[in-house]
Amino acid sequence: MELHFLCGYAVLALLLFRLIWGVIGSSSARFTSFIASPRAALNYLRHINNKEVIHSIGHNPAGGWMVLALIGTVFFVVLTGLLANDDMMLEGPLAGCAGKHLSDLSTALHEQSFDVLLGLVALHVAAILLYLIFKKENLLRPMLTGTKQLPQDVIVPSIRLRSSWLALLVFCLTTGAVWLLVKFV
Repeated sequence: MELHFLCGYAVLALLLFRLIWGVIGSSSARFTSFIASPRAALNYLRHINNKEVIHSIGHNPAGGWMVLALIGTVFFVVLTGLLANDDMMLEGPLAGCAGKHLSDLSTALHEQSFDVLLGLVALHVAAILLYLIFKKENLLRPMLTGTKQLPQDVIVPSIRLRSSWLALLVFCLTTGAVWLLVKFV
């Protein structure tokens, strides 16, 4: 369980980093650059069976909403884990602040929300595979490398990159904040 706790703290630090970076980071990492309206996402999904690839610099409209679903679910898993207890000897660092009833509820929700997260991850992987097989578009390479090959006719907006040092600073701050939370709460 010690490894479980450490992984949870690491995920919380990464999640906080991503939330902050989604607001102040490079233009392509900002939530405003890839979160489309619900109508645009539904319209995109209506035409998903079309073999023609609609090129986008980053996430397509449906992919942007998947990012939000994954981040929101991970946040919920971590939050409920911080409040959870096992009624024997282990409890999250915030379980004592929550009260027994809320802590017990958080324990049940922690387990159930992890199953939801696994379902979202499976859906995400399936979408990547379907794009590769049916649309011949490799979505995995840009996720791993941060670069994407686009046809010449696609107009690429200027991308403002933020400093790697700023990213490191934000990550150190979020890691420190999680350490303080765990150590002193």
